[in-house]
Amino acid sequence: MLTYDHKIRVRYSEVDRMGFLYHAHYVDYYDVARTEALRMLGTSNYDLEATGCMLPVLEVVSNYKKPAHYDDLLTVRVRVEELPVVRMVFRYEVFRENGELINTGRVTLAFMRSDSKRACRAPEQLLKYLRPYFPK
Repeated sequence: MLTYDHKIRVRYSEVDRMGFLYHAHYVDYYDVARTEALRMLGTSNYDLEATGCMLPVLEVVSNYKKPAHYDDLLTVRVRVEELPVVRMVFRYEVFRENGELINTGRVTLAFMRSDSKRACRAPEQLLKYLRPYFPK
């Protein structure tokens, strides 16, 4: 299983009138953590697109347990629990600095050929980076 933690601080422009982190920004945080997890593996979205494979979002789920506030230092934990085939599921947990869980989420991406816009298998370039995290 791949697990990666990314820290991000809530900016003033991201809070609503109640002083809470606006709900849509959690999805942005998921995206940042996912991008950095790929970078940690040694690849990127651009590298995957260069293989002729795009990764459209199929589903986003976000569960809000407690609010985050301006200047909170959050840890966004991203997990990939299964080696992908035609879809890749990222699971998220967002913690306050004190370790309190405030949000959970899931984003499902599909693999799609950029030329035909048809589903395809996960590119070998991605799988070679992920396989060490999924020993048989």
